[in-house]
Amino acid sequence: MRFVRSSQNRADGPRRKETAAAIHQEVTREVNQLLCRIFAQRREEGRTDLEAVETASRSALHQAGASALNELLQYDAPDADRRRLPCSCGHSAEYRGLRSKPVLTVVVGTVRVSRPYYLCPHCHTGRFPADVDLNLENTELSPGVRRMQALVGQQAPFDQGREQMKVLAGLEVTTQSVERTVEAIGDDIAQGEHLQIQRAVQLDLPMVIGELVQILYVQRMHQRNYRIDSGGVWDFRLRAARAMGVSSASR
Repeated sequence: MRFVRSSQNRADGPRRKETAAAIHQEVTREVNQLLCRIFAQRREEGRTDLEAVETASRSALHQAGASALNELLQYDAPDADRRRLPCSCGHSAEYRGLRSKPVLTVVVGTVRVSRPYYLCPHCHTGRFPADVDLNLENTELSPGVRRMQALVGQQAPFDQGREQMKVLAGLEVTTQSVERTVEAIGDDIAQGEHLQIQRAVQLDLPMVIGELVQILYVQRMHQRNYRIDSGGVWDFRLRAARAMGVSSASR
């Protein structure tokens, strides 16, 4: 059962129905097993342990979801016209088969994704286009897991964040994984802020000449004038306004 990825597969309706049927069968099996365990426990103890039911339900849904997602993340080999892709070096990367890796997800735990691998014979750079599409490039953590790690990692020590993910989401991660994810996201934010600063520095701002405007009156249409005293962070704004021809008593 393979996920629809090529033009040939997209037209393959029966195969898609087989995949859907296999997923439905797996989910039904897990739910039936869960209900049998719940009713057996009720018959033996004469009561329902809600916490145990919650834990068992989450485990069963994880297992059923993992089976379904495993089916959906099995990519087929590309068609003949898609077995060569442009490489950043200017040459072409060639299809070298399907490769798989485990991926930890928020909802269903660990699944495996099998996707096409391309290798450039000129620069020897390998690439997985599907990883880029799925936001899984150079990582075995889904976007949702990385977001969760960043959240718990910024609010508590990394080891405590690991424990929170196990208790609240049933996910087994290492302390180092939480730390690396938080640092990586922090680096991305810092790079984004640095780019914004660089763009601001490159703006062609007018040169400020003249005395500092002590008081600036700003008039809004059909409303009264507002007086803004200079000082502190307003100095630069007032100087810029003066340079651009705004008078100190604009009406």
